Amino acid sequence: MKSRRIITNPEQISLDFTRQHQYTVRRSNRAKHLRINAHPDSGIEVVVPRRMSMKHVEPFVRQHQEWIDRQIIRLGLDQPVELPETIHLRMVDEHWQVKYQTGQSSQYRLKANSNQLKLTITGPEKDTNACRDKLRQWLRQQARIHFPKRLTVLSQHAELKYQKLSIRTQRTRWGSCSSAGNINLNDRLLLLPAELTDYVMLHELCHTQHLNHSPLFWQLVKAHVPNYKAQEKQLKQTQQY
Repeated sequence: MKSRRIITNPEQISLDFTRQHQYTVRRSNRAKHLRINAHPDSGIEVVVPRRMSMKHVEPFVRQHQEWIDRQIIRLGLDQPVELPETIHLRMVDEHWQVKYQTGQSSQYRLKANSNQLKLTITGPEKDTNACRDKLRQWLRQQARIHFPKRLTVLSQHAELKYQKLSIRTQRTRWGSCSSAGNINLNDRLLLLPAELTDYVMLHELCHTQHLNHSPLFWQLVKAHVPNYKAQEKQLKQTQQY
């Protein structure tokens, strides 16, 4: 299996890569109306309010088909799906080389050499989706290794305690914090610079004290991250989902 693309900038692409289908559908408790999102990684997504009938989706998509077609071209969603030859985990400044090869097994397998920072994906044939899934699983495993250590250090330094850490692949958030003090972090934070990752973690730790974005919350954030406005701006400029 021959890969074709070298990925060195996580702002340009995540481990979702480009979708081959026209759109996906996601139910949302927060959504009040049908809406369509477009992103180079997650593709075209139709968001449906929880209680709305699915029969409204197709007419809504047809109504906005011209806009969808423009986004597909603008975001390059009509281009062939490509797999990375390198993955830069910027949070820990690790450059992993990725090799794809054909094997006798009917299952896809990923072998990681931590000493040489090499990944080898072996499968019966070239299947982009299968390889992509293996890379997602590997990224989640790396997040489970690196996030707890760093969050603990920041928590102790800031004297902001949290209850539990969960690692997810979230489409719309880098992180979140529950009223119980449980923090969720997006595994793709590994693809961001350490400074930004630290900011997201501290941002969520501050939510353990103020579960809102009130002036008191931002005052606490500023106490721990004086240049938080620059960090917020950089996060918004980073292409995500």
